[in-house]
Amino acid sequence: MKIFRRTLKVIGVMALLSVLGLLAVGDYVYRTGTKVFCGIHPDHAGNTPSRFETPGSDMGPFRGSGWGRWVGHDLSAWWVPDIPVETVRIRDPRRAVTISGWWMTPDFPNNKATVIVTHGIDSSRHNFDTLMPAAMLARAGFNILLIDLRDQGETTCEDGRHSAGQDESDDILTAAYWLKSMKAIPLSRIGVHGVSGGALAALIVAAKSPEIAAFSLEAPVFDFNKAATHEVEYQGFPGFLWRAAYWAARIRGKDLMSVTPADGISQMNQRPVQVLHGTADSRVAYHNATDLVRYTKARGQKITLHTFEGADHIEGLLLEPERYQRALVDFFERALKD
Repeated sequence: MKIFRRTLKVIGVMALLSVLGLLAVGDYVYRTGTKVFCGIHPDHAGNTPSRFETPGSDMGPFRGSGWGRWVGHDLSAWWVPDIPVETVRIRDPRRAVTISGWWMTPDFPNNKATVIVTHGIDSSRHNFDTLMPAAMLARAGFNILLIDLRDQGETTCEDGRHSAGQDESDDILTAAYWLKSMKAIPLSRIGVHGVSGGALAALIVAAKSPEIAAFSLEAPVFDFNKAATHEVEYQGFPGFLWRAAYWAARIRGKDLMSVTPADGISQMNQRPVQVLHGTADSRVAYHNATDLVRYTKARGQKITLHTFEGADHIEGLLLEPERYQRALVDFFERALKD
């Protein structure tokens, strides 16, 4: 009997050590996989709405040699040097966060229709993939608020990690309420164009606020478990460690799935939604778009999918810019303008 009890104790200790070891590895994966640069990446630092370029080799939105053809690509046709741009600082009234942004006003205050443009993970408003759609919309007469989400760009650095849209969605809402209070723009005239991680945050905004009028989503995550597993693998770890990373984050007080993209769709209530996604996306797999569309339609919600054949992550913007522009402008024309 003593030997049996001793064996049970040994097994229990080994099990506890295994769990603690797995959580330690999970914590490393969490800290590594969610790390972002608190600042503006050097390749983006010179970019403004009036002049912006693609980043250099191995610095694009997707890995591999495919990005090389876009290094030095001429984007001058999309620069907007003639549209007024104001640098703004927006204080979050509930947290010690100050959001940095550019307020672009082609016809304000005559036109109230406004789009908040949000960047992807480990990026900023200085990246071409937010500046280019912002320019497309500004040329069509929309007011644009380009913002840096927390821990990125020039917005307050809290911990140097992204929260899978949980906290970043609050930055979008803070920006929307700033537009309402400081610029007298009704929330019913405000839409969001989110890029990659910014699209994930935008979907969470839809769950948190019933008033933001419309959501345009470039390469959004839908099934977060699948996407997080893929992201862990993308970062060079075994995919199964995602669950350990999730619980490590919970121990640190961060629930990365507190609000999900499905929650955003469930709370959409017939607000206009569109998705833009490349079929060859190596960062956020294309099935996220089709799964999102299928889930949305099953709930009686309208949604439009713009597929870019053969495009990698955010590459549709470069492969078919005129088509991308039409999709953006037509969508927000219907959703925001009288």
